[in-house]
Amino acid sequence: MKQACYKFIPVLFAVIVAMLPSCLHPQPEAPQLLEQAEALMESHPDSAMLLIDSIFYPEESLHKADYMRYLVARVQARYKNYRPVAEDTLIFVARDYFTKHSQNPKQTTLAYFYSGCVYREQDNFGKAMQHYKDAEQYAVKTQDVDLQVLVQYNMGDLLAEEGLHAQALKKYQEAENLYRQSPVQYQEKQARCLAAIGRMFLLLGEEDSSFVAFHKGLELAETSGNNDLQSILAQNLSVAYMEAKQYAQAKEYLHQSMKFNLDSTKLPRYYLNFANLYFEIQQSDSLYSYAQKLKQAVEYAPDDDPSLKASAYSFLADFAKSQGDFDEAFQYLNKRSRLVEEITQKQLKRNVYETQQKYDYQKQQSRHTQALLKRQRLGIFFLTLFLAASLAAIVLLRKTVYQKKRLLSLQNAMQTLYKTAKDLRQQQEVTKESHVQLREILLWKFNVQHKSALLKSELQHLDRMDTKKAFARFDEIVYGKDNPSQWSSLVETIDELTPGLSGFIRRRYPQFSDTEFNVCLLSYAGLNAKETALMLNQSPHTVNMARTRIRQKMNLTEPGADFCAAIDKAYRQYHEIK
Repeated sequence: MKQACYKFIPVLFAVIVAMLPSCLHPQPEAPQLLEQAEALMESHPDSAMLLIDSIFYPEESLHKADYMRYLVARVQARYKNYRPVAEDTLIFVARDYFTKHSQNPKQTTLAYFYSGCVYREQDNFGKAMQHYKDAEQYAVKTQDVDLQVLVQYNMGDLLAEEGLHAQALKKYQEAENLYRQSPVQYQEKQARCLAAIGRMFLLLGEEDSSFVAFHKGLELAETSGNNDLQSILAQNLSVAYMEAKQYAQAKEYLHQSMKFNLDSTKLPRYYLNFANLYFEIQQSDSLYSYAQKLKQAVEYAPDDDPSLKASAYSFLADFAKSQGDFDEAFQYLNKRSRLVEEITQKQLKRNVYETQQKYDYQKQQSRHTQALLKRQRLGIFFLTLFLAASLAAIVLLRKTVYQKKRLLSLQNAMQTLYKTAKDLRQQQEVTKESHVQLREILLWKFNVQHKSALLKSELQHLDRMDTKKAFARFDEIVYGKDNPSQWSSLVETIDELTPGLSGFIRRRYPQFSDTEFNVCLLSYAGLNAKETALMLNQSPHTVNMARTRIRQKMNLTEPGADFCAAIDKAYRQYHEIK
């Protein structure tokens, strides 16, 4: 039962873990879609918008930080694709989040900048400018020149929209200065800034300064080899010379702009500009020629620029009226009216499309919410089952642990009893040895008392014995009747204290004489020269001479070397090896 339960738990846990991502993140690929959209934002904003729109449940599919990035990227993509962002107020939540939690100044800059763009479309000039200024402070921390210029340039655009051309000029100049301090790869972007600077000078009536800016921008465009940019700047110069009534230069740069233009869809605009130019200088033939070209080209002009068609129809109506062809003039005015109506209808359809897209998004979100609820209910069921199985496993595990603890407690008790029994046996052995030692001590004491009594009784007759007989009687009493000598008894005692010492010295140092052997043995026993002389019935001088010879025979050349320590070391090594 226990093994089956343990086998079931990992399987159930794996099922729940596999289901959790789908419950918590209904669109697992959402983070990758967001990263791809951010990567394509500058080069292909239309593709980035498609990727952003494909994230259908960002609140649940993304973590909080990624969801905040999504809010910024969504407004960024819509703004770059010229779609309205006035109602995208959720970016304010992202702005507050990145201000408090993010350590990424670039992301915070984008949050403030596009919050300002939302306010700008809401016609809230004050808040838009304040957010641009906040974005400017964070942009400086990024060391990203493009990002800093983006903020400065749009501040200039906002000021220009409000008619504050002098202040707008300063912002454009700050943007151009940032590019001017950077490497050569920024020449094209610097040229675009100079185009904006030239327009501001033109609006401020400073024609000479506008010409300087336009010409400098055109030089940078020629250096970079960007034909499209050269065409734009040459066209700007043409307009500037038109404003200054310098029609020859205006004509020259308009031709130059048209030469660099590689887009045939822009030809109607050139025909219109040439027609207006020749109208100003009263060149009827050229005016008539370009008016005819405009008539043919305007019908094939792209629909993405309705304002151009409207201007062309208005000019053609005036031209037909000047030629006395009122029917044709009426037709062009009628086309212009229909075009204006179409523009209004397209704007209305665009608003309806935006509303329909929001409805579809909400509908899709609702559908996925239902699917998510189903997955969550299934996840809750398996989670409940997992918790019940876990609870049962915990109860079983606790029971098993309790039994293991009881077994461990019994084992500990048995070990304690075993140690106790072992200690008792050791104590009994020690007690037995103590009894043996005590008996030997008592026997030794009895022996001493017995010999002392005998010696005492013999001392009473000492005055009647000669000295030699007295010593012989003393040795008999102390060392025993059968003991041949006092020396043999002393050697036996030393061997009892240090087993086998005398034999070891005999074998180890056979070069010792009997006197040297005796002196060596007594010195090892701790007797000094005088005591050794008394024991051997020799003079102290003889003992010292014997000690000197012992050192020489043991090759101990240092004066006063301790031969007893050398013998003790050799004796211990011998017994360790043995």
